[in-house]
Amino acid sequence: MSCMMLATLGYLSPPQPTFRSHRSPPPLLSGATTSEYDVVVIGAGVGGLSAAAVCAASGLKVCVCESHDAPGGAAHSWTTKGFTFESGPSLYAGLSPDRSPNPLKHVYQIIGEEPEWLTYDRWGTYLPEGDLLHDAVGAADFYEKLKACGGPDAAEQWERLMARVTPLGEAIFQLPSAAVRADLGAAITMGKYAGALAGVVLKGGGDKLNAPFATLLEEERITDPFIRNWLDMICFLLQGATTKDAPTTLMAYMLSDFYRDGVCLDFPVGGTESIIGALVRGVTKHRGCELMLNTHVDELLFGEGGGRCTGVRLKGGRTLRATKAVVSNADLWTTRKLVGEAAAPALAAELDQRIGRLERCESFLHLHVGLEASGLPTSPSETFPAQWAVVSDWEAGVDAPRNMVLVSLPSLLDPSLAPE
Repeated sequence: MSCMMLATLGYLSPPQPTFRSHRSPPPLLSGATTSEYDVVVIGAGVGGLSAAAVCAASGLKVCVCESHDAPGGAAHSWTTKGFTFESGPSLYAGLSPDRSPNPLKHVYQIIGEEPEWLTYDRWGTYLPEGDLLHDAVGAADFYEKLKACGGPDAAEQWERLMARVTPLGEAIFQLPSAAVRADLGAAITMGKYAGALAGVVLKGGGDKLNAPFATLLEEERITDPFIRNWLDMICFLLQGATTKDAPTTLMAYMLSDFYRDGVCLDFPVGGTESIIGALVRGVTKHRGCELMLNTHVDELLFGEGGGRCTGVRLKGGRTLRATKAVVSNADLWTTRKLVGEAAAPALAAELDQRIGRLERCESFLHLHVGLEASGLPTSPSETFPAQWAVVSDWEAGVDAPRNMVLVSLPSLLDPSLAPE
């Protein structure tokens, strides 16, 4: 059964999605045909489109294959009776400033395409301790929340925690994620950031960087129940795990960015479709680069010995050759199905091992609702935020079934997402 319910309510219509102009693969008239690209990307989610757009910006000929009839993956949206509903992310930060550690911001800057951003400063909470208590983002209001919800030394414990994670977070900010890679090329891409990398390692304690965040909390003697519950909730919202599993680097980055003065939340004008649209433009504006919708990849193709992926075979038999790389934005399980054991035994074995180490998250339920808005506020406020979370019982755990609900009203931020 579900462990979290996400309700997306729209009440206050953008044009119909513009993605339908991207072509489907042509019908095969006589046997299979072959096309050649530098890079073939499987899946038009945010990750796949980001990879494709950056490759296209560097002059490579790129093709993105997407099984769905619209790009975006988990971040796609659709319009019904004038309401635009979004299936994926609803909370964004670090995208409106020109200087930001957010890797998606870096992609937009590389490809020269970006949505227009709205900013706001409040994320509401309905907690066992009380409703809508000091919910402005940033450090100042959170200290007021600690006074209202935490124990007598909660503020002191929070200051101790932030003193530990802020230097690490600031060091991480100086190391762009685009520079990090897992091969020998890292010597080139990370060379100019050697100082920042050393700072991350030293301030993070080396091998403790990927340790569970709960380990750091124990080291810093963070025992206040509200702080521990709050951090479990934040971890769960970020990646479906509590502090027992969330890595220290992720939480150091988030806490350093979210609990500083002057921070704000971002929302794209036009909704999630604008985030995807900018990435699509980053691909298709380059000659020879394309996004193919309704295009299902059946198989990865490999050279002799299975050492290098040389392309993909589509449903129907058409072949797309890749002279430089094939990138899979499909999930791990789907990617494994594309790899034949005989064609690439080493890769098949590696993927099987990775799958064996993973645990799937529990399910959650999306509920999309359009409301008649007469008499309701038309802009977010302290008493009527655009987004909020509800937790029924801390003792049950944030991952307990039906214990937490997230609500997002994107049309309260951008009225064009619902009819007049």
